[in-house]
Parts: sequence; structure tokens; C-alpha cells
Amino acid sequence: MDGHILLIEGERAAKTSCAPILEEQGFQVARAHTRRAACTALETTSPDLLVIDTRCLRFNGLRLCEALSASENHVPILLIVPEDQKRPHYPGVAVLRGTPTVRKLLNRVKRLLSPPGNHMLRVGDLTLDLQRRVVIRRGEEHRLTPRQARLLETFMRNNGRVLTRAFLMKEVWATDYLDDTRTLEVHVHWLRKVIEEDPQHPRYLTTVRKVGYCFKAPHSSIVRRPSDDSQEVNDRQTG
Repeated sequence: MDGHILLIEGERAAKTSCAPILEEQGFQVARAHTRRAACTALETTSPDLLVIDTRCLRFNGLRLCEALSASENHVPILLIVPEDQKRPHYPGVAVLRGTPTVRKLLNRVKRLLSPPGNHMLRVGDLTLDLQRRVVIRRGEEHRLTPRQARLLETFMRNNGRVLTRAFLMKEVWATDYLDDTRTLEVHVHWLRKVIEEDPQHPRYLTTVRKVGYCFKAPHSSIVRRPSDDSQEVNDRQTG
């Protein structure tokens, strides 16, 4: 499986390192043992996934994770913390505690890296190439970050339905943390700049006050009207 992963771990993490497992699956793994090395790698390369293993780090990995999740880097992050540590909550960050099993580690990594389903999605006059992370509108291509592509895919697969913020945070960021949904709002803002003729007056992606968002293609032949039932389905999926 393709995928460039930047693994931030301690120098003495040989016995607990995730690198061998990931490399056996065909991922390209680059390692960084210091905060400076990690920041340099992020500036000079474009990893598809960032794995921060705090169990053996000699610096505060949580602070680095918090800073990166709040930045405009937009690389998916998987955070691994000790078993006895309280589960931290950062917008857009998936968390594993303790020493994850091979299956759990790979499932989480593949979920963060690989959009499910076919490579091409078409709704209305929008086409989303999941493999290249490109959205095509009226012949123009716009490249998306992994998270933007995942969010747009979720909207397109749920054309015409009202999606709650809780559902979107769970589906795209793999978190139940809802105290801060600014990350979601910022990503919706970026998507509107790409897919809307007038982002200030969106036609595709509209806000449903106090609930979430609704994506509905203006010229799509398959349109399901938002209803209380669709919202209840979304709420059950987040539970």
C-alpha cells in the first residue's frame, strides 16, 4: 500500500516502534526523534500521515500534537499515548492508547489514509477523484488536502441529507470531541471556495442552523430532502 508516513518517536523506541509493522505493509516511513527534526521534515516533505508516538519521546509530544492540529498543515495525525494517560482531545487527531495491536494500528492508519469506495465520485457537475484528491468542476481541477477530500466525499455520498456536526467530526476526524468545531467550519469554508461560484451565497453546501450542513447538488437527479429521519440516522451513526 502506498503512503508516506512521518513517524515521530523516541530514539529508544526500538521494541515498541510501529515502523516495522507499517513498512511490512508497504508504507514509506520516515522517522524523527526530536521536535526540530519533526518540524524540518514537515517543512521539506509532504507526508500523507503523521504518527506521533509519545511513549518514548524525550520532549512533550502532546504540545507538538496540539500545535500541529491547530496549524494550517492539514496532515492527518495519529497520536499514540501511554495506557495510563488520559485520552487527550485535539480537533482532527485520532488517538490510540497503550501498545496497539497490529490490526488496530493498521485499521486506523488505513482509515486515515485511504478513502473507501470507488476512486471517482460524480454528483451534479462535480467530480471528485479520491485517488488524486482532486475535485473537478466545469473542467477545472482543484487539489484538496486529505482532510478536505474526505469531507467532500462524505458530503457527496450523502447528497441531499442534513449531516450533523457530530456525525461529520466522527466520520472525517474520528473524534467525538465537539467542544471546538472550528476545524470543521474552516474546512467547509475552504470547500465552498472551491465548489461554489459565490462562496458567500452557497448553492451546493449550505448551513443548517444549530444542526450542521447539507450538501445538495443543484442539478443532481438523486436528491433526498433533509428530514428529521435523516438527522436521526446521523445521530445514531455517531453513537
